[in-house]
Amino acid sequence: MKKVLLVLVTVLVVLGGAFYAWKTITYGGETYYVKIVADGKKVQTHSDSGEVFDRYDYEMKAFNKNGDEKTLIFTADHNLRHNAYLSLTVNDKKGVTNWNEVQEKDIPQKALDKLK
Repeated sequence: MKKVLLVLVTVLVVLGGAFYAWKTITYGGETYYVKIVADGKKVQTHSDSGEVFDRYDYEMKAFNKNGDEKTLIFTADHNLRHNAYLSLTVNDKKGVTNWNEVQEKDIPQKALDKLK
């Protein structure tokens, strides 16, 4: 019984590690920061059922914690608030995979200096 339990725990640990590695490679990446200063470009899309959806595309200069610049493209389902700071997760293969609004105090100083 102990051997079966040990094998089961080992399998779960290996599967958990593999899932974490897959998620990190697929969705993880370096963090960049932007400040929203203009409206996004409004684009209308249609679902298969014909329903109309609006999305807002942004193409902006972003800065990482070292102040290195990169032009990034990302999308929101609503027009983002002016003067809001965002942190963007940038994956080498997929581009921006996630964004969140952050407070100015949470942005590394080198990036903040470039955003002002």
